[in-house]
Amino acid sequence: MKRTKAPAQLASWIVRGVIAIVALSGGAAASAARPRCELTPSGRQIIEIGTVGMARPVLLYVPHATRSWKALPLILNLHGSGSNGAQQLDRSGLMELADRHHVIVASPDGGLTLPSGGLAWNIPGVPTTAGTLPPANAPDDVARILALIDTLIAKGCTDPERVYATGLSGGGRMVSLLGCVLSDRLAAIAPVVGLRAGAPDRSTPPEPDVKTCQPTRPMPVVAFSGGADTTNPIDGGGARYWQYGLLAAERRWADIDGCRGVVETELGRSGRIKRRYLGCQPGVDVVSYVTSSGTHQWGVADTQLMWRFMSEHSRPVRSDPAAPTRVLSAN
Repeated sequence: MKRTKAPAQLASWIVRGVIAIVALSGGAAASAARPRCELTPSGRQIIEIGTVGMARPVLLYVPHATRSWKALPLILNLHGSGSNGAQQLDRSGLMELADRHHVIVASPDGGLTLPSGGLAWNIPGVPTTAGTLPPANAPDDVARILALIDTLIAKGCTDPERVYATGLSGGGRMVSLLGCVLSDRLAAIAPVVGLRAGAPDRSTPPEPDVKTCQPTRPMPVVAFSGGADTTNPIDGGGARYWQYGLLAAERRWADIDGCRGVVETELGRSGRIKRRYLGCQPGVDVVSYVTSSGTHQWGVADTQLMWRFMSEHSRPVRSDPAAPTRVLSAN
């Protein structure tokens, strides 16, 4: 696929996703009388998202103590390249968190199948771990995630003010993309060994291309990384999809969120360095945790710190939930 097709593909994703949302929710009027959630409060379950004949199964974890009529926070839990939603749900430890804090966890599958096996996410204009760009006919992962969020909201299962996203590696890169283009749906993002702030700049790869990540509202960000990660090195370099480092990604999010200044703290004997950006816009934070000896794995994340950050942030809901999301061109 030629790179020039990426902006049009991303735009078509959002347009089709918005059309699907209107059909599923019945427009803004449907939000006035949200139905009772019909999900069974019994752990793992599969729901179908989409129209008949084109539905996509999505794995959910619903906390056992859930009351069926209560809209709960939702955490999107995105797998890494070469994995799938079920494996990510098992490795992330978010099922225990869901039961403790009464949260729904959704672990969808990416739409791309890698030559080596396993699945990946379709990030327009950015190569996969196989080194190739997603084909022109690749599934619209952004639109599908958008439909998942709004279906659960329309069904009365998810609180529209408390939708969060985390993901591992390639899933973290996808979560970063969602923060850029779905800022009017997400309350916070938490990439693990995968924080991005748009595609690498073509002329200056050690920096992000600011044109490819311009959210319509400030986005709270907490990121977890490993200092010994050689797959997505925090100092930059690596594969074509990576290039710029963690600090460059953080600084870009800090600029987006209007932050000024940063404080770095060593957290006791944990081997973890915390960076917190200062003076951000009200209700917004940018924070990162780097485990100095951490490698490219979910284990560098602290799910309790992650949930604490998420739970402190919510998204004001607009009067028209079906209003289209602003779309910026991809690399």
